[in-house]
Amino acid sequence: MCIGFADQISYFRNVCLRNGCPQVRWIDTPRIGTGPEAVKAFFDKVEKAFTDPLTAKEKEAGLYSPPAPARIMFEGTYDESQDFLQQTQLIENCRMCPIAKYTDGLPVIIPTEEKVASMLTGTSHKGTEVLAHPQDRSATVKAGAVITFSQSYNATVEKVAVCAVMAGCKPQYMPAALAIACMGGQTTNCPGTSSSAGYLWCISGPYAKEIGMNAGMDAFDVGNQANMTLGRLGQVISVAIGSCMTGTIRTDAGNIIHGVCFAEDMDGLPAGWETLAEETTYYDAATKTNINFKRTASVVGKFGVRGSMVHTMHSPGSTRALQSGIGGFARYVLAELGHPEWENPPGTDKFVPLNPLMGWTKTVSQMDSAGGRTFLMAPNVAIMELNAGFKKKAEIYQWLFDTYFITVAQYRNMGWFSFATNEGKSNEPVSGKPYNDLPPDTPLHAYGSNPNQNCVMVTNGFADENLYTVMGGRPQTYPIDWWK
Repeated sequence: MCIGFADQISYFRNVCLRNGCPQVRWIDTPRIGTGPEAVKAFFDKVEKAFTDPLTAKEKEAGLYSPPAPARIMFEGTYDESQDFLQQTQLIENCRMCPIAKYTDGLPVIIPTEEKVASMLTGTSHKGTEVLAHPQDRSATVKAGAVITFSQSYNATVEKVAVCAVMAGCKPQYMPAALAIACMGGQTTNCPGTSSSAGYLWCISGPYAKEIGMNAGMDAFDVGNQANMTLGRLGQVISVAIGSCMTGTIRTDAGNIIHGVCFAEDMDGLPAGWETLAEETTYYDAATKTNINFKRTASVVGKFGVRGSMVHTMHSPGSTRALQSGIGGFARYVLAELGHPEWENPPGTDKFVPLNPLMGWTKTVSQMDSAGGRTFLMAPNVAIMELNAGFKKKAEIYQWLFDTYFITVAQYRNMGWFSFATNEGKSNEPVSGKPYNDLPPDTPLHAYGSNPNQNCVMVTNGFADENLYTVMGGRPQTYPIDWWK
């Protein structure tokens, strides 16, 4: 028997199906109101559900295995094909609004046999190949392990090509499209419980320049075909392959991040800073160790973003203040460093190179929950970080880890504490002790339980001073070059 909120019905029913219990008794509970009110609303139903004999249907057993998706072929005019792909279904959870069954709701490129065949020229892999890991991913995930999408579906390379055509990709984008598919598309929380997670995509490495991605001015904005279509592709995959329909089993309820893909600005990286690809490891079966990719490698990164990004800086005045040592933002950072303003006049040997991250990392450390973050910074901001003494990205990660703390008492008052720590019963990673056994004033690392849970990427430049904080930590990554 399952007890839960109304929007979790599909989640629990699908979980039960996949674990050998096709029929399950379900009791709704209110999502708002006090505990006593909730108990009063469902207690009698719980007692009845526990004591009534099982029906013949409820005694059925067996593990759920999804049917192989059909290879749908149809004929018609362009408009008829568009209408077919944009079929909708009225969904009760969406106030009986129509939701697209096969697409993200926008018009798509019709995946004719000719267009799909052209898309497949972008990879050496055959269309009939079932999507699987081409190389060992870890000691347990071996090469050849079939990749499972939402609701336990698998897919062929051809199906990914169909989605790439629909999203508007070009054949040369196909290696990235397959890497995105290997990561489950846009959402893997399907079926799942309510989530506020959105997803950002990024491309790191020479491949981004090969396909003409925008890593510079307004890289998060519209206009670049590779950025836009690869950003959209994950959503099309989730719907067309994973059957993740909003209001039925798609549960990224608070997701306000859609269709964004950007490239890392390799030309804007300060000397000595690593690319995201270089920070990515792969499992080497011969040595049984994880080895970092080289700078010539390219990877797709996937950020799970809770809520949205925090736009933490876009102000030329703030940037000038940091560079000159005079101005409001400079006064704030100098106070954080323990320097009175008069000790830092411009043009003197007492000038202290200012770290722009100090302007908000203290505040960010007390948001959401303890954990790593990703900082997306324009090249100008990265240069200021370099001038402040950070010769490697790893030095920034270590500084964040060593500098910012929250107490156990503060963490207990954060919204994610109960969920993340099982109401304090889980062990705190560094001490190894349950959170409930730690004194309230015990300091916890605010930026992850190890420095490498943080990440810095340089993008969205030339003259801008943008810096965004992604509240989901270091992105997942997947190699692109394997799929060429």
